[in-house]
Formats: sequence, C-alpha cells, structure tokens
Amino acid sequence: MQSMNSRRDKVKMTLEKYTGDRDRMEIPFTTNLLEWEHFNVDFWSTERKFSEVQHIADQYPEETIDLRPYMIEAPFKVHTTDRLPKVLDYFRMFHLRALPVIDPNDGKPQAVITRQDLFAYMSL
Repeated sequence: MQSMNSRRDKVKMTLEKYTGDRDRMEIPFTTNLLEWEHFNVDFWSTERKFSEVQHIADQYPEETIDLRPYMIEAPFKVHTTDRLPKVLDYFRMFHLRALPVIDPNDGKPQAVITRQDLFAYMSL
C-alpha cells in the first residue's frame, strides 16, 4: 500500500509541475483568471482557429489568460555580446526555432533570433 501512495504522490507532483497549479498556490496574481483548459481542444493540443480564441476572449473580457502551462521555465538564451558561432551551435544542438537575445547589463530582452533570420543571413 505504501508504494501505491508514493506513486500517487509522484503523479500529483508531476501534474502540479506541468499544469501550473503549484505556481498558482505560490504566486496568486489575480482572481480573474481564465483557465488554460478553455484553450485546449483535445489531448493532443490541437490548435484552435483564431475565431474560436477571439470568441473566448470576447466572452471573458475582464479575465487574464494563464499561459504558465505553456511557458518554458528556463529557456535557452544568448546575450547581445555573444558571437554568431555560439548562436548557430545552440540552434543546431537543441533544434531551436527561436532564441531570445538578452542584454547582459540589465537582463532585459532585446530581440528574438529565428531560424528564418539565420537562413536569410547565411548563404546556403
């Protein structure tokens, strides 16, 4: 019986980690929160059409959308002082689609480099 409870605890911790429920307990930022379940169509997270999302936004004009379940907690990033070979290595090694560029002095975002930017810059 002990192993079953321990297994349930692990499942519960995993669900809390990846659904954002634990974040909500630690940092309750608003009471007008539109749950992420409104935007999930099915188990495979099939994308909704713009008109469907617009209808949801119109239906709940005073609520905030909780995007934490879709966010990456520690994204790959580069600084404005990093060299191009490092950027290329990140895209190759981690199969990235986009990479934020951060100012090392104040930590504020400066730009986003995409694959298309690299393709336009490099002669293939």
